[in-house]
Amino acid sequence: MSTTKRRLLAAAATALVALSAMAAHADYPDRAITITVGFAPGGTSDIAARILGERLTKSLGQAVVVDNRPGAGGSIAAAATVAAAPDGYRIFLSDPGAYAINPIMQPQNAKYDPLTDFTPIALVGQSPLILVVPSSKPFTTTKMLDDYLRANAATATYASSGPAGISQFGAEVYLKRAGSLTATHVPYRGGAPMMEALGKGEADFGVAVLASAVPLIGAGSVRPLALAAPSATPLVAKVPLLEQLGMKGANMVSWVIMMGPKGMPPEIVAKLNKAINEAIVEPDVKERLLKAGIEVYPPTSPAGTGDYLKEEVARYRSYQGELGERLTK
Repeated sequence: MSTTKRRLLAAAATALVALSAMAAHADYPDRAITITVGFAPGGTSDIAARILGERLTKSLGQAVVVDNRPGAGGSIAAAATVAAAPDGYRIFLSDPGAYAINPIMQPQNAKYDPLTDFTPIALVGQSPLILVVPSSKPFTTTKMLDDYLRANAATATYASSGPAGISQFGAEVYLKRAGSLTATHVPYRGGAPMMEALGKGEADFGVAVLASAVPLIGAGSVRPLALAAPSATPLVAKVPLLEQLGMKGANMVSWVIMMGPKGMPPEIVAKLNKAINEAIVEPDVKERLLKAGIEVYPPTSPAGTGDYLKEEVARYRSYQGELGERLTK
């Protein structure tokens, strides 16, 4: 057999394998898809998952449901995703906690590698962090809060969405930038419980993800003092930026990324990526997410999603190096 003929046969065989793979996944999805969320209802990931799930149900022709599995800063849900079959029927929407923070700060709970144990699918959006205090507290400016913290270092407290989560990172970055202040960390099981506690005055302040804080800001239960973002957002247009108050290097956002178990078929990943990218640019979905405090990302490929995650993991490693023991409280 000639070399040319062998090459033609090999190419034909490769094409047949590819066509077989495409045919095998052509009917995906043929049953409900579950989006796992690692926090209680009401947090950033949960809000985004529910808005996105409604749109994907229509575009994919199957129910897309949300499964809340709170605990260990999102690591319980992440582990469930790692253990799931890589068939596209259980995917995972989460924030920096499960992907970038827990593997660094809580390796005993996060027994997975965020860069090798998942399949990147798509970027969804981001929500800046915002410094808030209970409305029952007298603080109306960051200076008033800082003065209180200096005078009450032994008893002052801040709430977070969980140990070593993004809200603890945000609070500790704020405290350090404000002059190496200290306050006792009071962790809760997610952004919604954290905000509920702040609304009740159970802590002196918190640095929350805007998406979680918006409902209580609107209800008047908490008071926003400053936004940890490089630019203003319409939802809290009158709230000053930390940079405007002279606090450099304190900007921080919580992003939400869709991932799946390692080894998902490229055809299924591509279908999910297309459906998610189409959803986040749809005016109604985009507006609903923005009203919830989440700004959508430009449509991104699975490879681009993976690259973004690598950069964020590196960024949180640098935060860990800077904050050190402050994050172990």
